[in-house]
Amino acid sequence: MSQHPGIRRAAIALVLFLPALTAVARPTRQAAEQTRIDLLIGEVRSSPAIFIRNGREYRADRAAAHLERKLRFAGRRVQTVRQFIVGIASHSEESGKPYEIRWPDGRRQPLAEWLLEELERYEKERHPTNPATASSPQ
Repeated sequence: MSQHPGIRRAAIALVLFLPALTAVARPTRQAAEQTRIDLLIGEVRSSPAIFIRNGREYRADRAAAHLERKLRFAGRRVQTVRQFIVGIASHSEESGKPYEIRWPDGRRQPLAEWLLEELERYEKERHPTNPATASSPQ
């Protein structure tokens, strides 16, 4: 390698700058937003529902994996959990058709609607309203 100083310098530069390049490629969401997104994907993964995308049915684990791929592809364009729901988890990029879920009882629901309900439930559990202060005037 001493005979090729250009190659040696290029290798050193690659080692030094590779971590910076991979950091640029990764999305930089706030931790709280990523936590909420991960929670929703986890809810999808553990759901007993069948997920319907472009007229085809998928098990929960495949639906969650699909949403994770779409999120990775979206990268920095998705910074919040609501951007995730509206931009990633609500419809097919291919057809524009909304994603749906079918519950074991046969009831169908738009996936985005269910995810918003789950998010609201999670946020209420994390920040419950105190009944004593909720009705008092400010």
